[in-house]
Amino acid sequence: MKIAKLIPIIVLIAALGIGGYLLTMHGKDAVSMAALKKEGVLTIDTVNSSFEGQSGKLSSVKVIEEQHVKKGQVLMTLDTNDINLQIKGIKEQMSQIDVQISQAKSSLSSQANKLAEQEANAKLNIQAAQLAETQVNQGARAEDITSQEIAVDSAKKSVEIANNSVTSAQTAVSAAQQAADFAQTSFDRNKSLFDNGLATQASVDSAQNAVDTANKQLQSAQDQLATAQKQVELTGNQVKAQETALEKMKNGATAEDREQAHLKVEQAQQALKQIQQGQEDISNGKYNIELLQKQKDSLQINMDTLNVQKNRRVLKAAVDGKVTRVVPKVGENVSAGTPVVVIETGKLYYDLYVGEENIKAFKAGSKVKTDVISLNKDVQGTVRYITSAPQYAALRMSREKGQADTTSFIVRVDVKRTSELLPGMTVEVLTNESNY
Repeated sequence: MKIAKLIPIIVLIAALGIGGYLLTMHGKDAVSMAALKKEGVLTIDTVNSSFEGQSGKLSSVKVIEEQHVKKGQVLMTLDTNDINLQIKGIKEQMSQIDVQISQAKSSLSSQANKLAEQEANAKLNIQAAQLAETQVNQGARAEDITSQEIAVDSAKKSVEIANNSVTSAQTAVSAAQQAADFAQTSFDRNKSLFDNGLATQASVDSAQNAVDTANKQLQSAQDQLATAQKQVELTGNQVKAQETALEKMKNGATAEDREQAHLKVEQAQQALKQIQQGQEDISNGKYNIELLQKQKDSLQINMDTLNVQKNRRVLKAAVDGKVTRVVPKVGENVSAGTPVVVIETGKLYYDLYVGEENIKAFKAGSKVKTDVISLNKDVQGTVRYITSAPQYAALRMSREKGQADTTSFIVRVDVKRTSELLPGMTVEVLTNESNY
């Protein structure tokens, strides 16, 4: 009886011994099997969509949950009224600067033409004064008298030209005055509308700028008229001077005449210098135009920045996929960078925790044979990346150093989705390098 009772125990001991021996011989003990087989769970890849650098009130939601979207499709938008007003204001400023630049260029062109004409006349006056002085010193000759008579005629023509300039300047003053009156009337109307709540401050400011611009144009036209009138007076005096010189040439010069002739030469030369100094005013005017252009360029940069911000208030799908979650509702405030829409891309992946002794079996882009346990079939996966796992994922810790004996790595593997593969399925991978 005692021997019969011992038989089962002896058989169990023998079986355990033989099994342990076989496992040891084939390297399939518990530790080896844990290192050889790795499991993971199929997970669906998602994209969290958020507004880049923009926050504000949600004005529209273009999608619903479970809706399929294409890359670039509008998901939702933020309110853009504030940006639109800023862009409108900048456009008005740029328009005003364009008008100022156009007017400044026109004024400079007119001023340059007048200076050129005055310079030519001044040089003629110098020549005439020098000729007159020579004639006074040398005495008049018949040909000198004839030349002086020509100078008198030339001076009279200059008077005609100056009178024409006065007429043109008067016309310009009249037109500028009408423009100024119109601008003032427009301002008064806009101010009245604003006071009654029927117009914006921007329209009043724009009308005020128009008044200022028109008044500046009027002042410029008046200055040009005054200059032209002075030119008439100057050319009239030149005619008298030329006629006096002609008379003196015929009558003969005195010592006082010689002194006066020399003085006129100096005066004519000084007038030319003053005209040439006017070129500096033109240069300053060109510099002012450059400053206006730089102001416009700066405004353009501001408007481009606002347009970028406006575009970023329109959230678009970054990938093709299915909307699985829409967080905010219309009217709610949304913070920049906060996920508002979650899109399921349709791609599957799983993560493996692999020890450093087996990590050489995996490389980014390499193929991995994956066993889907519930389907009892193999599918092919592709390693997306490999990264170090957190310290708690190490196999075991050393009591002395408090460090992991073996470093673990996370291997992310992408799997092409099929109708059979579903998120949550368990997969198994053999880490034996010979399988790849």
